[in-house]
Amino acid sequence: MKRAFALSLALAAAALASAVSPAKAGTELKGAHYLAPTHPLGVGYEVFKELVERESKGDINVRIFAGESLLPAKAISDGVRDGVADFGTVTMSYSPSYYNYGLMLGDLAMFGPNDTVAAVAQTELFTMHCKGCQMDARKQNQLIFVGFSTPQYVLVGKGAMNTLETIKGKKLRAGGPLWARFAAHVGAVAVNIPSSEIYEGLSRGILDAAMYARGGLKTHGLADVSDTVSEVPLGSFRAQNYFSFNIESWKSLTADQRKIVLHGIAAGAIANRIAYDKGEQDGVNLGKEKGIKFLQPDAAMAKSIEEFVEKDAIETVKNWEAKGLKDAGEVIAKYKELYKKYEPLVTPIQNDQDKLTALIMEQIFSKLDLNTYGLK
Repeated sequence: MKRAFALSLALAAAALASAVSPAKAGTELKGAHYLAPTHPLGVGYEVFKELVERESKGDINVRIFAGESLLPAKAISDGVRDGVADFGTVTMSYSPSYYNYGLMLGDLAMFGPNDTVAAVAQTELFTMHCKGCQMDARKQNQLIFVGFSTPQYVLVGKGAMNTLETIKGKKLRAGGPLWARFAAHVGAVAVNIPSSEIYEGLSRGILDAAMYARGGLKTHGLADVSDTVSEVPLGSFRAQNYFSFNIESWKSLTADQRKIVLHGIAAGAIANRIAYDKGEQDGVNLGKEKGIKFLQPDAAMAKSIEEFVEKDAIETVKNWEAKGLKDAGEVIAKYKELYKKYEPLVTPIQNDQDKLTALIMEQIFSKLDLNTYGLK
């Protein structure tokens, strides 16, 4: 089994190196994200740095600027565009006029409960099928390579909200239009506040619950101001270009170097997902220690969510077609097709860093011609 796995990695690497040119000496890449090095965003970037420097034998030096030390979160897109950073974490909702396709896919946040599957499916969509996604990025002098997903949002707050009766009229923190629409669907009230204000909102009664990840019980201290987690599946935030790459920086690399960078991007994206999942478990463990109740949605709530997701997807297509994305239905259908493709491939190796990285390399990145991709 190990020999077969090693062979698959070798084949993926060989396919990527279809035509290799001599490596440039002393290449430096600057990467920017906006959270701490220990946050899942930072964890993925550190994995990228370590792999790229190791596989290039020091030929590529990677400098990571964390915590907005180089660029503020909302300025990373412009910073990568202008070459202040060679790559960065671009949250598409911070620059909504730039990334219509990314925001459209963000509206599908409640489709598909497995976040790693969603991230891998988006990776193939972005690089191989969605011309609009690439064109949006190219207009900002960038390339888009991998999908992204936070953990699933649930209801973290005070009191049970796992039934249609108990959620009605509740004040729920909604982190975007999708969740505001869901709140209206179940008769709740959406409150638009940033995640940094959830703790205060719950402690002061401004919120009854937050639509947020379980990891927030620990990272945001919500275990101190909550007594119940209603595990209503509310999707996750996915409108992010985790490794947005400056086109000139990509062009400056040799084929060998691009191969190594793509391997680093794949490994970093998976490390990010695994770190997020670990944070979720840490939050759940802390919640249980503090006696917080974890409640499953009843049958009526589950059915209502299914109806909302189906109806909202139809409305999403109509809305984005009206905004000028004439292929909205085609792109969404392809994304759903890819999710179904990767679900049986990803699920058995859900927490295996090496195998998930190899999956991206074999299924997606090995099929890119590194002498032409992103260069024309």
